[in-house]
Amino acid sequence: MRSTYFRPVIIAVILVLLYTIWATMTDSTHNILYHLSGGLFIAGFLLVAVGFFSNMSANGFFRGMTAGFKKQREAKLREIDGDYYEDEDEEEEVLRKKQRRASARTKPYVSSGIIFIVVSLIISYF
Repeated sequence: MRSTYFRPVIIAVILVLLYTIWATMTDSTHNILYHLSGGLFIAGFLLVAVGFFSNMSANGFFRGMTAGFKKQREAKLREIDGDYYEDEDEEEEVLRKKQRRASARTKPYVSSGIIFIVVSLIISYF
């Protein structure tokens, strides 16, 4: 396990323990595996949600709208000066770097969340 997966796994384990202890104390009609499966599912779902929201915030949630405004601005500037063009190569390189950083930050949360959900589904069949 790489060090990037340490934080999401610790967060999930804490959530699983808290939920399992709470659910076991409040609902004695089911066994501990039932509550453990529920805790794993909730922790996995929260990790996936944190990963997706982190990705949206890192890549820009309103990128689609701003891209439309940018194209409209470029069209107006081309009307004024026919030789006008934006330096898209530099922007694309900056965008790729930003996306790689965002992917490196969100991949541990999403992948560990999916693993926790799958383990939860496997446990729920026992």
